[in-house]
Amino acid sequence: MSRIPLISQTQTNTGTYRGEYSPTNDKGGASFYAVGDLVIYEGKLFYARVNIKGLSPDLTDDWVPWGGSRVSYRSTTPPDPMVGDKWVNKANGRMYTYFDDGESKQFVEF
Repeated sequence: MSRIPLISQTQTNTGTYRGEYSPTNDKGGASFYAVGDLVIYEGKLFYARVNIKGLSPDLTDDWVPWGGSRVSYRSTTPPDPMVGDKWVNKANGRMYTYFDDGESKQFVEF
């Protein structure tokens, strides 16, 4: 696992990249994530703002999307995007931002 420095408004912490989120550990118990741990969940990067045991990012606000907006790294468009979300298309390496121009909402390459 690699160490990634995280800086928030209230503290500096070093998190551990834990890979794809898993609700259970290899012994079948609930997975434990420490403050600052980073996980990928449904193609998006999240970090733990408190210690978390077994709860996924869609079940608790204790997981925070990276950078204040959600960032996806996948080859297809992310499900349920919100304005400001970032998407890195791993098929072509390009970054897109979900944008609302007043008439439509779509991912636009910036």
